Amino acid sequence: MLNYNIVQFDKSFLTAGLRFLLFFFFTTYALFYVSDYITKAVIIVLSAIYITLSLTAYFYPWTLKKIKDYFDYVFILPLAFLSGEPVAVLSLLVPALYTFPKSLVPFLISVVSTCFLLWFNLGFKGLLFIPLVLALSISPSSVDLLRSLQKERKYIKKLRDSYRSIQSDLMSLEKEKREKERLLELFKLLDRRTPEEYLKGIKEMYGLRAIKVLALKDNSTEEVLADYQKMVFSVPVKLEQGKALVVFYVNHPAELMDESLKKELIQCAKLLSLYIAGFEDNLSKEQVKIAV
Repeated sequence: MLNYNIVQFDKSFLTAGLRFLLFFFFTTYALFYVSDYITKAVIIVLSAIYITLSLTAYFYPWTLKKIKDYFDYVFILPLAFLSGEPVAVLSLLVPALYTFPKSLVPFLISVVSTCFLLWFNLGFKGLLFIPLVLALSISPSSVDLLRSLQKERKYIKKLRDSYRSIQSDLMSLEKEKREKERLLELFKLLDRRTPEEYLKGIKEMYGLRAIKVLALKDNSTEEVLADYQKMVFSVPVKLEQGKALVVFYVNHPAELMDESLKKELIQCAKLLSLYIAGFEDNLSKEQVKIAV
């Protein structure tokens, strides 16, 4: 399988190529179409100096770093004027190809100088070409503008995705932090001596209306139930001897939709087994043993 080397021309090479084409145009035009020998010599000399500086800017870019976007006009403007060719005026738009939209000053110089020479050569008729001059100056940069906009769009999209990911992580961390804080508060409540004091602490911590503990039969259900109408959350708990049902009375049905709250209440109910070993046997029905 053949391997093909793809040569990518950088911007400096393309700029040098455009300047070489300008040099070739003015030199060729002077040799074949300019009859005056002095004018021909001046155009050729200016073109030679221009291409010399262009090659210097390409091979040694640091030498002309401050004037690399402006020295074109020092040569192109007199060359276009001395040639006497109206079409040569368009050569002033070439520097705008590799400076706009990076720098606005060279672009303005190109447009103003082109319009001036059109007016000088064609009179007021040349002013009619101003829209054409602007179009020719801006259109080559449209591709770069579109590419930059596409890059910005992709960059913004990545930023949005990163922001959403960070926001999701922060929410998870905050949730874990709240759960840990609740768990620490719950462990502190275990220092209470009686189950009544423990349940009162749970009631105050979660702002509940009431908490009741019922003794259950062995064959009673073991499912956690949420009654939205009565605003009740019931948690069955296994004890060393028998079972108990811890009933939490919330203030609003929406609280029963909070999964983290229900998870914490289940933990609170299970920790009640540390206080209560069991109830008396032979229960005929569910009996309320503790109410706070």
